[in-house]
Amino acid sequence: MIDNDNNLDDAIAEITEEPETAPDSDYVPVFDATVRTIIYVVTLVAGIVGLGVTAFGNPEIGAFISSAAGIIASAFGVRYVGKSI
Repeated sequence: MIDNDNNLDDAIAEITEEPETAPDSDYVPVFDATVRTIIYVVTLVAGIVGLGVTAFGNPEIGAFISSAAGIIASAFGVRYVGKSI
């Protein structure tokens, strides 16, 4: 008989293991992960509110709220070393 519980546990452990070394990359976070997560959640809520305002209120104001949320979220992204605009 095949022991599926151990196979599943082994597969989950293998997937969730942290890599021993980070791959070399030019990716540099501008803000730490906690700040980015908070901003992304707040702007997600603002985008949903904007959608509601667009559907049930004034479409111009709702579109502005949704657009502003996306622009703010994108401002908290990442930069790449050696590549600037």
